[in-house]
Amino acid sequence: MVDLYSFLLSETKKPEAANVKEIKGLVPKGEYEGMFADEATGDVYVLCKNCKQDKGTKVTSGYILSLQKDGNIKPKDTFSVDVSQVDQLSGKKKGTFHPSALAINPLTKEWYIVSSVNKALLVTDQNWKIKNVYHLSSNTFNQPEGIAFDKAGNLYISNEGSETQLGNILRFDYKKP
Repeated sequence: MVDLYSFLLSETKKPEAANVKEIKGLVPKGEYEGMFADEATGDVYVLCKNCKQDKGTKVTSGYILSLQKDGNIKPKDTFSVDVSQVDQLSGKKKGTFHPSALAINPLTKEWYIVSSVNKALLVTDQNWKIKNVYHLSSNTFNQPEGIAFDKAGNLYISNEGSETQLGNILRFDYKKP
């Protein structure tokens, strides 16, 4: 099982955080990289990168957890992303999908999911149905691992560095459709 920890933000200023809550067994054992916290609802979305229950399927599992005022985290719901169309929509044959990060656009309420392995950016509706898939060029995106939006809807994608390239954060300005 995967362990999660919660603590007050004010604890980060101390050399050693007190009142750290360890929560075990909320999500199945697996590799998780994508996590998004919704400040308005207190919901925490966790997306599986590589999990046993998804092997041999074209589905990526996700979990919605509820952050309680006392710092506890409780299971709320599950979701899944049907990634069977990723290869077709991106024009690139990868066969599997391993998401690195997710975030919600505050203006459109669409989910954006980035996958370093696939060099792809998925856009889904609020029900996790894929609307678009964008190939992320290796020239621009060394290893896309993080994603975030600001309040104006501008998109930020972070890239890990390598021995030959520096890590960076790229900004994409929001344009009204």
